[in-house]
Amino acid sequence: PTGPLPVRADEFSLEDVVTHILRNADRLRTPGTSIDITLAGDGGSAQVDIFNQGPPVAADLIDRIFDYGVSSAGADGLPASVDADAGTGGNGGLHRGQGLFVVRTYMAKMGGTVAVANRDGGVAFTLMLQRTM
Repeated sequence: PTGPLPVRADEFSLEDVVTHILRNADRLRTPGTSIDITLAGDGGSAQVDIFNQGPPVAADLIDRIFDYGVSSAGADGLPASVDADAGTGGNGGLHRGQGLFVVRTYMAKMGGTVAVANRDGGVAFTLMLQRTM
């Protein structure tokens, strides 16, 4: 789009959605790589893709990653609620599997959807929002 793309969304909820996804992308991306955000729109919807290079979402988590209490932090054999590389940013490295649950909940309340897919070299989250005219 070359101009504004108005969507049906609560600005604070949408900010939380993007923040949760960006935090996950930053935590799981390959060090030194970018996080790419793209925006596309058609007559009735707007699509935001957030892609990070890094390990794929495990096959057993891809369909459950937005469920409450599910975390991909256990990918290195650690318990799923603990991520040794997460640092101490306010939660001491604990990941309770709430962030992506909040993302799905907020998107649904705004009439939108969220999906995740493994892509070549990384992971992409896709947000779909209804456009307003």
